[in-house]
Amino acid sequence: MKQKVLLLLLSVLVVSGLSAQKNKKITAFAITAMEKGGSHWSEVRLVDVATGEVVETIYASSETPAVFNARTGKAIELKQAAVAPPQEYRYTRNVDGQQVTIIRRSHGNAISTDQPFATKSAALAYDKKHDRLYYTPMGIDQLRYIDMKSKTVKVFYFEDEPFGVLGKNREVAKQITRMVIASDGQGYALTNDAHHLVRFETDKKPEITDLGSVADAPGNAVSVHSAAGYGGDLVADEKKNLYLITANRNVFKISLENRVASYVGAITGLPRGYTTNGAVVEGASTVIVTSAHSTQGYYKFDLNTLQAEKISSGGTVYNASDLANGTLVSAKKKKEKKEPAVAETKPVDKENELAVERKRNSEQVSRPGSISVYPNPVVSGGSVRVRFSDQPGGRYTIQLLDISGKLISSRSVTISNKLQEEPYRLPELITSGNYLLKVVNEADQSSVVNKIVVQQ
Repeated sequence: MKQKVLLLLLSVLVVSGLSAQKNKKITAFAITAMEKGGSHWSEVRLVDVATGEVVETIYASSETPAVFNARTGKAIELKQAAVAPPQEYRYTRNVDGQQVTIIRRSHGNAISTDQPFATKSAALAYDKKHDRLYYTPMGIDQLRYIDMKSKTVKVFYFEDEPFGVLGKNREVAKQITRMVIASDGQGYALTNDAHHLVRFETDKKPEITDLGSVADAPGNAVSVHSAAGYGGDLVADEKKNLYLITANRNVFKISLENRVASYVGAITGLPRGYTTNGAVVEGASTVIVTSAHSTQGYYKFDLNTLQAEKISSGGTVYNASDLANGTLVSAKKKKEKKEPAVAETKPVDKENELAVERKRNSEQVSRPGSISVYPNPVVSGGSVRVRFSDQPGGRYTIQLLDISGKLISSRSVTISNKLQEEPYRLPELITSGNYLLKVVNEADQSSVVNKIVVQQ
């Protein structure tokens, strides 16, 4: 009888554990409209991106919050509304081969700049250290934050301090729609045209500094300044880098040391017409994205493969103009399996082993009728060269796999010469260890696999 009871309790515990894992919440702060499918970005909600459910309402435009000056702490009196001249902005965005035209109109209506989200917002960043949600309204070049520690809703404004260079014309190119708190604890915001990277400190006496323009890295296939990519969001890694995910799915890695943007690639696997407006890090190199226009779900992708998959399990979700959660991209190392111990008859000369390995690879490179890889070993984040010797012309796919055969990254090349070399850059976030580099022909009928060793 006791054994039956113990088995029953064990079964309950196992089922409960599996259920808890299945129902694990992955939360993020989101700027949404009041209703699903809306476009007036005036509400802030904490959502579970795994289900699409709302966990908590942080700010509702129907309420009247207390507003204060961020420098003095004094309450802010409501100002008289300003009248904006009639304007119309049009720009196109290429999403998965489909041209999406965005139209923004202003009919000269009164704009109340004192309300926290009067002009909508598409830039949000969560400051974990001080428990604050920083944001900036569209059309108003001013930094603001919601104090999450307060029992009542309190919003703080950095009054009379330019946050960007929006000016009177409120140009779409100069609007800030990307924001994040980086690993140095400071906030960074980027204009649509990427010509203004604004840093804001989060301590007691914060300074707001326009760091200037972000530059394209040499050889970028897509420019970080392209109007087709206006919108999107920023995430940060544990080092001094930002990742820009533009609204048309392109990914750039921006170094904070030199403000140079390197084009990483385009996200694949998203539904046709799905714009990527909000982004947060789930963990390691996994990023979750949401669309400002689509309610069909939230998606995640890996920064190494850029392959997306749906994460939300429910029905329709709140489309969001931005996401924030304060998590950073990290190069989390996997635990390597320990190999069985083997008795050694003599000391192993590792340097000599590497020299022999390099010599073997060098001999393989020069062999005709082969597909070979060098250098090997290679440094993590470095590049190898794939040499095609006496191979049939056509398209080939180079795939980087882990030792179990799981795809990490890939690229296509076209071979037209008797002897041709193609560079292949390894993802920066992979750990040291053994990997496979597989080359497959166009018909997927012939493949060659080379083992490579990655070192730190």
